[in-house]
Amino acid sequence: MVSSEVPTRRHLSPEGELERAMADYLRVSRGAHLYASGDEHQRAEEAAWTRLVTARDLAEAAPASPSA
Repeated sequence: MVSSEVPTRRHLSPEGELERAMADYLRVSRGAHLYASGDEHQRAEEAAWTRLVTARDLAEAAPASPSA
């Protein structure tokens, strides 16, 4: 089995998941022209927003990571 050493969602810290969710939301929000219709874009944006809010809530609830 080959490992790409790229973290998957299950390997991200709560802070990492929040950063990923923010980046994904911005990508969807700015990419309306990539969707077949306005409705599809709206659904994708709503899903990305929900994921972002969930990730934020999890990051806020997680214990602070020790600084190195």
